[in-house]
Amino acid sequence: MKSINIGISLALGALAICLTSCASPSRAFHNSDSSALVVQSFKDQTCQMLQPSVSVKKSNDELLGEVAGLSQHQTAVVILEDYYDEGFGEEFRDRTTSWIIGFRRLGYPNIIFLKGLGVADPEGLMTIIQYY
Repeated sequence: MKSINIGISLALGALAICLTSCASPSRAFHNSDSSALVVQSFKDQTCQMLQPSVSVKKSNDELLGEVAGLSQHQTAVVILEDYYDEGFGEEFRDRTTSWIIGFRRLGYPNIIFLKGLGVADPEGLMTIIQYY
């Protein structure tokens, strides 16, 4: 009887470990860099800066030019509005390549892409990918 209890205890312990180790981490974004640059990007190659200050809607290239004149930040957060790609397909490549190249040239070591929901606050939005 004692060996059955030990076997059941070991099996339950192993099950608990498997369940917790297989759980996927939360993909909800939580901003740990209060100085992060936050940009809301739209499908038509236009965008709007949300942080450190709010800008008018302009072309992606215009905004990157404006960002070049800002003080250096460590993190750039890009909220992709109207983003429907479930993986990393053609839409992802088309919408993110210029951001990645532009922010890397400007010296941003951290670039995070979020799936937009039409809100100006990135907190809690689903993370698509993070580049560090």
